[in-house]
Amino acid sequence: MIKITADFSMAELEAIINDETEAWFDELVDEYRSAGKAFVERAVQKAQFNNITWNLRSSIGYVIMYNGQVIESFFKDLIAGTEGQEVGKDYAKFVLSLIDEGDGLSMALVAGEEYAYYVEAKGKDVISGSWAFFTTELRGALK
Repeated sequence: MIKITADFSMAELEAIINDETEAWFDELVDEYRSAGKAFVERAVQKAQFNNITWNLRSSIGYVIMYNGQVIESFFKDLIAGTEGQEVGKDYAKFVLSLIDEGDGLSMALVAGEEYAYYVEAKGKDVISGSWAFFTTELRGALK
């Protein structure tokens, strides 16, 4: 029988595993971030509705949550108005509270103004077209 002796300690092995896991997680969040920002940019640019207050357009964004804590949010600053950003952030956090059980990584993509659904129902693209783009983008990035 051959005796094999490790030239590393369990603490060193755990440190390597933790470092690799953290690097993998950071890459995953980067992919979410990249796809999320592309979603927001596309939705803001391609939106098919009129802008009176710019609140709806500035409420389009995302929030990423990990283990019940917000780790990032992005709502584009618009020269014409940013009042919808806080509404969007609050709505995204509300959506995450419904789907996130406090364990793992979650992301909410939203148009936070309460009339966004009404505008979509009238046949105007608020975020639905960008949602399809997002899913394709993220799936491609995660392969």
